[in-house]
Amino acid sequence: AMPGCSYDLNAHSFDPETSTATFFGTFRGTHTGQLGGLPAPTHKSMETQYVYNMHVNAHGKVDRITKVWHSAWAAAQVGWTPQNQGPAAAEHFFHLCESGKGWEECRHFCTQDAEFSAQAEPLQGIKTVCEYVEWMKGIAVVAMPGCSYELHSYAFDSETSTA
Repeated sequence: AMPGCSYDLNAHSFDPETSTATFFGTFRGTHTGQLGGLPAPTHKSMETQYVYNMHVNAHGKVDRITKVWHSAWAAAQVGWTPQNQGPAAAEHFFHLCESGKGWEECRHFCTQDAEFSAQAEPLQGIKTVCEYVEWMKGIAVVAMPGCSYELHSYAFDSETSTA
């Protein structure tokens, strides 16, 4: 379906305690070929990130693979399904939050009572998204002015509306 497709291996690691390998990649391709079960070639391209977690047994063989990939987003890129507005809204919120714009800018993408949780110690007392984006504003504007971030991967599950 995508002759000439390619991937980049962006990062990888191996945890010897759990015998688990993790791979983070980016797949690129253009739908130009026919494959059973897929729509006719659209000649549209996709670029999508994914993660593989692979468990290796005592004999050095992979015995379990979990792939984390937003296939619906990839399918929308090549025109197999309609594009969901949820991913765009979630990504826009992410950029506003991470760049320290605060609640005034972010509130348009959240419910007033949106909940927040984190395992990180400094964030344990923060219970709402409003509190969190204001905390991030403090980080970006007061504590670490000029700080920056890079978005390496993004996925959206349209069945659960979860980014």
